[in-house]
Amino acid sequence: MANNIGVLLVFLLCLMNVITHLPYLTNASSCKSKGLHSPPYNPSGTHATLTLNNFARGGDGGGPAECDGNFHPLPQRVVALSTGWYNHGARCGKMIRIKARNGRSTLAKVVDECDSVHGCDKSHACKTNVVDASKTVWKDLGLNTNDGEVPVTWTMV
Repeated sequence: MANNIGVLLVFLLCLMNVITHLPYLTNASSCKSKGLHSPPYNPSGTHATLTLNNFARGGDGGGPAECDGNFHPLPQRVVALSTGWYNHGARCGKMIRIKARNGRSTLAKVVDECDSVHGCDKSHACKTNVVDASKTVWKDLGLNTNDGEVPVTWTMV
């Protein structure tokens, strides 16, 4: 009887672990988290998905940047962070280092929020793990913008 309870307890703990981590493994958390739960920031390097944005007037970024109310045309090295990482503007104007898997890195200024609050039902909503970067950032990293989404890590400078 005690052995059966031990086996049941181990099974339940394993099941709870799978249930807890499943949203992160399937990226379902990006659709259901209401955007505030970006993966935790890691000073040694936070894993993210790099996406492309045009921060210039008339670009796909929409209106002016949240941080300063300005547009940021090329060749500026600027990014928008997912809502959780943007942290109510706490990272506005700060520099981050972005590193690609090819070993190249660059610095960019946080100027905007990539809104992940509205979830996946909106056509322009961000996932909770996005660094949305200007074309200059992609070029510095030696990445092809046609790839659309690329895994990177980022740190505060």
